Amino acid sequence: MDMLIALLVIVVVIALVIAHRIQIYANKYPPASPEQSAISGIGGWLLLLVTGFVFLGPAAGGVHIFIFFMSNEYRYPILTSVTEWGTYKFATWGIFLLACCLSFYAGLGLIIECSKAAIKRAKIIIWVNGPLANIILGALLPVLIFGRPELDPQFVGSMIASIIGAAIWTAYLSKSKRVKATYGITTPST
Repeated sequence: MDMLIALLVIVVVIALVIAHRIQIYANKYPPASPEQSAISGIGGWLLLLVTGFVFLGPAAGGVHIFIFFMSNEYRYPILTSVTEWGTYKFATWGIFLLACCLSFYAGLGLIIECSKAAIKRAKIIIWVNGPLANIILGALLPVLIFGRPELDPQFVGSMIASIIGAAIWTAYLSKSKRVKATYGITTPST
């Protein structure tokens, strides 16, 4: 338990350092909309989203997958000798690596590219890395590898959570004054 707390503290410290460096780097350029400079720049919820893209999401996902595989292999040691299990682990880590690359790409785009394209790309990647990855990892991959359409009972809850999370972040990127000021998104005047 002490090891887990120490690891959690290390992850939090690393996340804070990364968030601070992101904020310093991203905010050294003038805002896209000078009249809204007080609310522009990567800070607040936008800083959390960007830090999530470049560090927190990949770190949490990697820990989750590692614990999933280790706990199943501890409970069922025979799994280590099953060919399909090895294939499943390899495919899962491969898909996770692809999701990490996409996540980093979205976060980096939000850091260095002050454009509507960066926001659009981030929204797409939120849905790809959330609900779509959940479907692939939780439903499609087990069917393709093990040949059985059995859903894990946690899959439905995880799917609902990923849809809600993706919807919240998409709404934030669409409606936030900070996002509009930072990335130069103007609303059409009526």
